[in-house]
Amino acid sequence: MLYANSNQKWTVGERRVWCAVLFTGCMCLYMSRNGLPQSMVAISADVKWDKHQSGVVLSSFFWGYLATQVLGGYLSDRYGGEHILWMSASIWSVLTGILPYFVTESGVAVILLRIITGAFQGVHYPAMSSLLTAHINEQDRTFYFGIVCAGSHIGTVFSGSIVGALIFHFGWHSVFYVLGLLGFIWSSSFRSLLMSKQFGRWSSASSPAVDHPMSLSNVGSTPVPWRRIFTTPAILAIFTAHLSGLFFFNVLINWSPTYFHEMFPDSPSWLYNTLPWLCNAASSVGSGYLCNKWLSAGSDITRVRKFFVGISLLGPSVGLAVLAFSAHSFTSALLCVSFVTLCHGASSAGTIANPSDVAPDCAGSVFGIMNMLGALEGLMAVYLAGHILHTYNDWNTVYMLSAVVSTFGGAIFVMFGSGNKVL
Repeated sequence: MLYANSNQKWTVGERRVWCAVLFTGCMCLYMSRNGLPQSMVAISADVKWDKHQSGVVLSSFFWGYLATQVLGGYLSDRYGGEHILWMSASIWSVLTGILPYFVTESGVAVILLRIITGAFQGVHYPAMSSLLTAHINEQDRTFYFGIVCAGSHIGTVFSGSIVGALIFHFGWHSVFYVLGLLGFIWSSSFRSLLMSKQFGRWSSASSPAVDHPMSLSNVGSTPVPWRRIFTTPAILAIFTAHLSGLFFFNVLINWSPTYFHEMFPDSPSWLYNTLPWLCNAASSVGSGYLCNKWLSAGSDITRVRKFFVGISLLGPSVGLAVLAFSAHSFTSALLCVSFVTLCHGASSAGTIANPSDVAPDCAGSVFGIMNMLGALEGLMAVYLAGHILHTYNDWNTVYMLSAVVSTFGGAIFVMFGSGNKVL
């Protein structure tokens, strides 16, 4: 049996190992998540879905995703995020692999399957936030958050680069077989690592780490101050900023492949499915590194957080406005989308890391609430975009609405955000 001290901080070597594991996990998570939107053009042509139907299917993921955010954070704070990660990944990877069967059988079944998939993927980021907060000291935390979160963007790049080839050579069904298999390989490997003596001692459970991961001997026993979470201005500012960023992020990640296919039908799909997310990943790592440098040099943490949140929300507002009215060529549209994602990557040093600043004792729970609200808005954003496109076929309205929401969130955080502990 393997035991660990729940308050033990990882050494530099341990951080690197965990960082590599969690980075790869985020890659697999986003490859699985993005397989459907990146294949939607081919699927819609095959099963005759219009934009309204496609929007319903794409947005259904968020019903499940939002339902498990708080639960995932709560369980991770109490029992250890690593157990939540591998168990959930084992299930969502299988669900990804069997999706093609349901697509060809029943639209209702596809929606239900996507809801369940979203539910199991919904615990991932709260669990990861809880795990990193527990084992990495404050001054280094942002950098590692940035690296791990970059895995999601690299996953989007990787899936975007192979989806087109898989569809061309083997059909759209093959996309989900491959991505589901990769996710299952990661979850199985993670489970095996937790079973190992060296890796298992680095886990966060104070009770037997693998044999009884849900033991009542929990990691964190501090009660979660639910009322204060919903009444503290600094935390409400995080929620608002995160919601605003996820609005345009989910519009882009779910609808930009369709946008480029319709507006520039001869453009290479591998390029518009990869370049924006490479920019996002580079920005995520770079902003985390820069943030750590500034904090180590004694910069005020509140000013640093506000700077990066401002970049991640106000920058995209400009890019989305230009995309709506001035992007008349494939090159200009691609540059605009890439600029938006480049700026959004700074959120890893802003809203993503901020819960561990303001509420280090219940960061998983706060992150779970934040992501739950973000998922709800993501559902609304993806569905609303589909409705606007189906009814008016107006991409400009979709992008300008996203720009307005992003500006609002950035302004709220600049006024009320904080980097100091408030809970």
